[in-house]
Amino acid sequence: MEKNTSESTKKALKAAAFKLLITCGDWTEVTARAITKEAGVNLAMINYCFGSKEALFFEVFRELQEKVVKCKPELTEIVNSDMTPKEKLIEGTYQMVKLMLDYFSMSQAVVKYCVLNKNFDMDDGTFTLVKQHFNGKKTDGECMLIAYEISSAHELMVLRHKEIKETCGIDLTDDKTLRRIIKRNIEKCLAD
Repeated sequence: MEKNTSESTKKALKAAAFKLLITCGDWTEVTARAITKEAGVNLAMINYCFGSKEALFFEVFRELQEKVVKCKPELTEIVNSDMTPKEKLIEGTYQMVKLMLDYFSMSQAVVKYCVLNKNFDMDDGTFTLVKQHFNGKKTDGECMLIAYEISSAHELMVLRHKEIKETCGIDLTDDKTLRRIIKRNIEKCLAD
């Protein structure tokens, strides 16, 4: 029975965090107290169920990514296409960065956690495509590091997209610009 209670508490916390992150003007407004109040659970349950508020945010964002993949058949088409691994990586990264920009408040809450705490061996598909691209020319460790570089660089670009526009004059919310920047970054990372 405790497992069911724990699962229902996790579900309630994720739903509350998602609702608050989507509706807030500033992600820093989404406190642990606000989440647990919305979920109707004890304040300690975030740490008990997830370890930290940031880990809860990461889980919410990961589930959002999964829902988007299910709702956007073009993502599955990319994976199953005859594009090269590099082309798949460019297009897949473009789609994920657009998602992160569309849900910017949630992305703000999650990026720092992702960059600092996400396990190197957690593959969102990037490692697999990097490994396929190099086809044995690089070790798994090198491919893992390159995948981390690609993911974290783009996550940080999303986090700082407003400053990038103000300082550099580069608008990452413009589709053509975003695609060009992602392509350039990935080509640099995948150079032989």
